[in-house]
Amino acid sequence: MITKQDKYIAAIYCRLSSEDGQAGESGSIETQKTLLTQYCMDQNFIVGDYYCDDGWSGTNYNRLEFQRMISDIDAGKINLVIVKDLSRFGREHIQMGVYTNHYFEKKDVRFISVHEDIDTINGIDDLLMPITNIINSIYAKDCSRKTKAAHRARAQAGKYIGGHAPFGYVKDPNDRHKLIVDPPAADVVRQIFQMFAEGIGYVRMTKILRERNILNPQAYFNQNNPDYYKSEYWRKPFDWHATSVRVILSNSIYLDKLVFGKTTRKNWHSTKRVQVSEDEWIVVENTHEPIVSQELWNTVQKMMAGKHRETNQGEIQMYAGLVKCAGCGSSLNVSYDAKKQKYKNFSCWVYKNYGKQRSPDMLPLNRTVK
Repeated sequence: MITKQDKYIAAIYCRLSSEDGQAGESGSIETQKTLLTQYCMDQNFIVGDYYCDDGWSGTNYNRLEFQRMISDIDAGKINLVIVKDLSRFGREHIQMGVYTNHYFEKKDVRFISVHEDIDTINGIDDLLMPITNIINSIYAKDCSRKTKAAHRARAQAGKYIGGHAPFGYVKDPNDRHKLIVDPPAADVVRQIFQMFAEGIGYVRMTKILRERNILNPQAYFNQNNPDYYKSEYWRKPFDWHATSVRVILSNSIYLDKLVFGKTTRKNWHSTKRVQVSEDEWIVVENTHEPIVSQELWNTVQKMMAGKHRETNQGEIQMYAGLVKCAGCGSSLNVSYDAKKQKYKNFSCWVYKNYGKQRSPDMLPLNRTVK
């Protein structure tokens, strides 16, 4: 049992997530902070710090502020944790028991849940706390099931359910489940598709975008939502990467399609996501205005499917994967005349490396491009 100390430095922990959508003002972060601050004043506890996770599920213990609180406990800065009720601390009873029954005791940290009148200085109630934790865990599982069903229903109805709109769109102010075109960003998306279709590869394209001082998707979003990202990394305005370009080029949302269910959680309390078979995806067309044409989309997807390497000039070789050797069937390499800026001839890499003996009916001649 933890012995009572003369001085307690309290961590006031608050949490709210989408699963608590009906909590109202009585369950808001500010209300929790106000209630717990007053409690500390009444009990003569010193408030060491506030740790507030807004938008985090109670089944996920990798919450940013929760982990910061744990770090401060490990550093000896905190010896008392106070929550409004046990569900604010967490909704997965096994992991919660690890913290309340073992970790806090090991660290000589007192734990108080005001609503349930639980205080570990008086000993842990062997019946009340486990039962309460299990009830909270069952509630979280039920919420997860209902939320998943609601998301699928909205997706099947063609409603956008993402946290924020993809680059090139914004949410309709009159309907947060509908996307409308954001002209400045949409213009950048069209440029990216057009450049790729013209043979400009990922690396060269990122250089062009940087030289044109075009904001990357994260920086553009942060410009319009300055308080969303706290990390300074997202404030590097023109730091384009090949991955960002590939994500844009492969996102069918720029046609007029909404795709839902590409990944799913392994189970209701897991944070790890796994890939889902394509035949199980929910795909709804004609849900919003497209940014690129079907023809341009098809051209880009065909070029991307070839997994082409870029030339030394940062361009995608337009014939890659399309021209085959008549003898062995392998893709032909093409040489490029940088001075004349044109392709010269094709050659079979199998023949060049292994000779005629690799395939009796191989046609070993290089073929000149006219």
